Amino acid sequence: MAKKSLSVSMPWYRAQFDLEGLGFGALALVLAIVLGAVFWPLGFISFVAFSVIILASRDCERTSPEGTGLVLSPCDGVIESVSEVSPPRELRWDQPEVLRVRIASSPFSINGMRAPITGNVESFLVEPGAPTALSMDADNTDLKEAFILTSDEERSVGLRIATGGLGPRLDIDLEAGDGVRAGRKIGVRRLGGWCDVYLPPESSVTLLPGMTVIAGETKLCDAAVIAPDPEMESDDELPVKLESAAPVEDVLAEDVAVPAPEEASEQTSEADVVTEVSDEEEKKD
Repeated sequence: MAKKSLSVSMPWYRAQFDLEGLGFGALALVLAIVLGAVFWPLGFISFVAFSVIILASRDCERTSPEGTGLVLSPCDGVIESVSEVSPPRELRWDQPEVLRVRIASSPFSINGMRAPITGNVESFLVEPGAPTALSMDADNTDLKEAFILTSDEERSVGLRIATGGLGPRLDIDLEAGDGVRAGRKIGVRRLGGWCDVYLPPESSVTLLPGMTVIAGETKLCDAAVIAPDPEMESDDELPVKLESAAPVEDVLAEDVAVPAPEEASEQTSEADVVTEVSDEEEKKD
C-alpha cells in the first residue's frame, strides 16, 4: 500500500520555514541555552531573538485558483484602502491614474511574496531606503521598497512592496524580462509591511477596507469584470435600434391578411354562380 503524502493525510499542515532562518534560529537557541546558564537575562534576550528569527522565517504553501485574467493578492494581510492615485515614477508606467489597493501585513504574517498575474516583468527597481526603526507610516521614504511592473497581452499590474523598518527583510528574486506565473513565489518580505497593488483604472474591485486577503489565493479583481463606463448612456444606443427596426408602413402591411390563391379562386367561382342564376331568372320573366 502506497504511503499517503503529507498534503493528503494532513491537508491543514502547510507551514514551511526558510533554511537560512532555521540556521540562524538554531544558533540563537544555542546562545540562549548557554547564556541562560551563566546569566538568565542574557539567555532570555537570546530566546526572544530566536523567536523573532523563527517568526520571520515562516512561509506556507498556497494553491492558486484556475482561470485566465486573474489578479491575485501578492501577500497575506488586510485591505487598508482602495483609491485612485498616480502610479509611482519608479514603476515606469505610462498611465496618468490607476487604482491602488493597499494591503497591510502584520509581523506575524508569512514572509512569501507572490506574483499577482501571469506575464513578463517590464521593470524592476529596489530602493534601499535608510536605516530606520519600526515605522507605522506606509509612505515613509526611509523604508526599503521594491517596485515591479508586470504585463501580459491585455493589461499591466504594478507592485510596491515596502518593509516595516530596519533589517534585511526584503529579498525579491526577479529581473526585468523574467516570466512569472500568478500565485508563484517571487521573494520574501520578513516581519510584515505594506504592499500596494496598482491596477488599470477600469478594473472592478469588490474588496472593501478591513477585508482579509491570502497571498496567491484571494482574487483582487478579474479581467472579465470591467467597471461600467460612466460616459456610456442608454440614449446613445437608441438611434441604432431605430435604424435597425422595420418601417411602420411595412409593419402595418404585414398585419393585413392576404387571402391565399385557393381561397381567392373559390370566392370568384361563387360570384359567377350567383351571376348566372340571376340571368336565368330575368330570361324567364
